[in-house]
Amino acid sequence: MSGGAKKNLFNIAIVLAISIGFIIWQFQGVDISTFFASMLKVNPWWLSAAFAAMFIYWFLEAVVLQTASKPANKDQRFFSSFRITMIGQFFNTITPMATGGQPAQLVMLTKQGMDAGRGSSVLLVKFIIYQAMVVLNFLVILIFGIHYLMTGVTQLKFLVLLGFGVHVIVIAALILVGRSQKFTTKLVHVLLIPTRLFMKKEKVSNLRNTLDEKIITFHEESSRIGKDWKLIVRCCFYTTLQLWIYFSIPFFILQAIGVTGIGLYMAITYHAFIIMFATVMPTPGGAGGAEYTFTLLFGMLLGPAKLLMALVLWRIITYYSCIVFGAGALLIKDTASKKIKPRIKALAKAPAKNIPQ
Repeated sequence: MSGGAKKNLFNIAIVLAISIGFIIWQFQGVDISTFFASMLKVNPWWLSAAFAAMFIYWFLEAVVLQTASKPANKDQRFFSSFRITMIGQFFNTITPMATGGQPAQLVMLTKQGMDAGRGSSVLLVKFIIYQAMVVLNFLVILIFGIHYLMTGVTQLKFLVLLGFGVHVIVIAALILVGRSQKFTTKLVHVLLIPTRLFMKKEKVSNLRNTLDEKIITFHEESSRIGKDWKLIVRCCFYTTLQLWIYFSIPFFILQAIGVTGIGLYMAITYHAFIIMFATVMPTPGGAGGAEYTFTLLFGMLLGPAKLLMALVLWRIITYYSCIVFGAGALLIKDTASKKIKPRIKALAKAPAKNIPQ
């Protein structure tokens, strides 16, 4: 087993340990036999609706990636975009604060024939749009659902501000990286300083020059995407639709376990806040923080047995499904890369005047 695979399994084990430990501690009084008997009575149609919403979430994520990357790579197929999306979902769920998804997706985009600088730009713009839409839609949800969050749990005020503040800081930092070539270049040069300890001076210099070239390409592509307002608007629309469908998943789960007293908008409000807070937790998949906020909110309305059922189903659908299907995407071979590689080699050997700029 490779070192990367061992690390992935270790991260998954950490999430399982935290989640199981939390459940054991939080739901000590719930009878296990009754819990499993109740799980067998879950409404399959509502549960299927929850799974379908998760699939639509992945599908729309792939649509955004396809929309953003197509201008930079005319050969990009939707199947490839969906596969790259699922690979990103896999690494997002097993790394702290979802930091592993974008690097993994960049590797896959380069295998599809996209320049690393352009690929980084596409993923950065896509990520900025996603973060911005999370914040904007959360504000919209709060306008009509703030009373749901401010009733009964006083610590939510602090958690709302914390989650919102971190997301705003992340967006500002990403925009700065995307807009300022000078800042990005200086940042990369600072990050390269430790490499002098284990690399020869000449190699460090060559690496810096290569990265400087990629940064130029990166900002050229960022500037092009930033001026393409039709593309930005389409990506914002798809992302907003994606988020609202995702936020509705707990409602379908509650219907599946027979809870009818919680309305759709209340469930959406709670889930939007849970995601806003859990994504800033420094644990893989927001483990611990996700379970805590879920029980904090829905625990005000559900008994321990129903709450445990909802929590387990929610984590399976929104988290562990990403691991399972994402791992499957890693195992699937994309034939598109085999067709693209020969074209890349042909371009490399072609006269300079024939190479598109």
